Amino acid sequence: MALINKYFWNLVTGFHSDHAEDQKKLFKLLKEWKERCEREKRGERTVKRFIGLELVAFLFKCTQNAIRKAGGPIGWEKLSEKERLARYNEMRMQVIRDIGQQEFGKLSDKEKEDVDFFLWAGCCMHKEMNAFKGGVHQMEQFWPEHSLAGPKKMYNRDNDVTVQKAPGTEASKRAEDITKGGAVKVASLCGAIFRHKDRKRGQQDTLRFFFDLELGFIISFPDTNNTRFQSHAEACAVLITYLDLFIKFLTFVKENKASRKLNHMEQNVWDGLHCNATRHEIVVITLYWLVVSVPYMREIRGPFREHDNILKLGNLHRRVISHLDKLIANPELIVGLDASWKEATLDGKMWERSEAFYGAQRYAPELPHLKELMVAFLCGARVTWLRFMSEFADDGALAKATPEQIERAWMESTNDLCESAFGMFRQDSKANPNISLEHYNARKMFKFNGTSEFLRKMGPEMRAFLRRVTRTQDASGANRQMKLHLAKHRQETAEKKLEKSRVRKAKENAAADALAQVIPTLTITELEYMCSLPRGAAGYATIAALDLQLDWHIKHGAVASISKKGPQPEPPSKLPVIPNGKQARGDREAKINLLRAAVESYLEHKHDRAPVPIQEGSTDAPEDEYSDKECLTVDDLEAYNEEVDSEDDYYQ
Repeated sequence: MALINKYFWNLVTGFHSDHAEDQKKLFKLLKEWKERCEREKRGERTVKRFIGLELVAFLFKCTQNAIRKAGGPIGWEKLSEKERLARYNEMRMQVIRDIGQQEFGKLSDKEKEDVDFFLWAGCCMHKEMNAFKGGVHQMEQFWPEHSLAGPKKMYNRDNDVTVQKAPGTEASKRAEDITKGGAVKVASLCGAIFRHKDRKRGQQDTLRFFFDLELGFIISFPDTNNTRFQSHAEACAVLITYLDLFIKFLTFVKENKASRKLNHMEQNVWDGLHCNATRHEIVVITLYWLVVSVPYMREIRGPFREHDNILKLGNLHRRVISHLDKLIANPELIVGLDASWKEATLDGKMWERSEAFYGAQRYAPELPHLKELMVAFLCGARVTWLRFMSEFADDGALAKATPEQIERAWMESTNDLCESAFGMFRQDSKANPNISLEHYNARKMFKFNGTSEFLRKMGPEMRAFLRRVTRTQDASGANRQMKLHLAKHRQETAEKKLEKSRVRKAKENAAADALAQVIPTLTITELEYMCSLPRGAAGYATIAALDLQLDWHIKHGAVASISKKGPQPEPPSKLPVIPNGKQARGDREAKINLLRAAVESYLEHKHDRAPVPIQEGSTDAPEDEYSDKECLTVDDLEAYNEEVDSEDDYYQ
């Protein structure tokens, strides 16, 4: 089986996935595994040709390395026979890989590239989806960047009450921050109302009857409630096409209720459809869907596509960027009164839905920022397109591949097979909650491979044998063992995290206790005295002591601090800044300078602050804590000068 796996991975030339970081990491791991399998296979071919002294030297090297790794002959003798064999086999494979690497090094550069040829490609459907999201994000940023009132926010029921009843509070601010509005939000809410995933809820049937009465045909609202691909863009196209009818339909819904009121979600949709900024976004998304999204997908998986190999679609993606540049430079090609599909669409073909384009044209005169918003969306989409087409870079691995290699690494343009297989598994899991993955795979392979025809030709002895094998597999409890293994792994992971939390908490408590015992340095004189002491003397300012002093001033003093996540909000007055991280504070001299600035700031602002807790035994209490009897007088100073002749005498 191991040999089969090695040959299999040597034949693999491509990896197709979405653009998630974990998938890119998996590709790198598989590439390393492919190279490892190739080196092992190449090394094994070389070892098979060894005879005489070469073979003896190979076996001696394997044994010697295994003994050395075990800690020498004494450590090797302590191992059991099974452990020795396992270690020897491990070292043998390592030596074989080294030999394979040496043989690989003898190849030319072109031969090396051909041997290790392995390409990654990202699903084109995910490229378009992420580019759309990039455009939406840039469109949302357009309103605050130009100091314009953006789309009306659509609060849920609780946040709406919070904003109205408690304005200016933290709860109200949080409700504002997490609540969004705009075209995508309206499309999502419309999907929940006009095509709910639960047929017993929503207005989907009522909507069909209404459109049949008004137009003579029915429509099904795009399935945004299940986040289908391009469903939000298509929903915007439907909304702008029949905007008046949707508003009229909501009016009928309201009037047919006993309360004659829309519920909270329906009211949000009503407000969104009447919001001018939201209409801006609906029109922009509709136009982008018509000129880029739909034509692009026609090129990707349409019946008249030019290529079915994603590795040959580099020119198409470069054409997407060029087309976006053209539209950004001249947005009139889309939003102008004389806009035409011949110049506006990516493939130069007619609008996918002409009624949606003319619906957008109808409301365009009422949208003063349409052109600028369209450009912002296109710019955001362009940036994202470039980020998600990295495999087509001019200096990438694909650019260096030959036509023969590209054919060898043929891959679908989309990840539909995996997505559909996962969707079918979800549906089967709902219908059969206890079905195992092995059982599900067996069912699919039975149907896909035409196993029924094979079984009809099978004799009774073979059928009896297969039944015995099947019963043995069912009785093994392998599926249950796998689930228990996963549960155990999760439990171990949770315990490790809890242990890390306990250790971190203990360190924090120890640091807090150490900080509570600190006698702070609050005068420049004391600081200078600490710094003047020789190393090792009592009271010498060590790096650890300086860090504790700085930590005390961060907590109690008049300083600002900087964390790894960036600067914290500064107080109104200009204060010295001390990094929270000890390494970021520099060497001992730098920490002394920071402490000097902290002490000076403390002395400057101590009257503006609340009393600071001082550890017992400290001689440096705030000035306002001294009583009149404890204050120094001129006579005390004269006596002090008589007792101490100089500063040097004082320190001695």
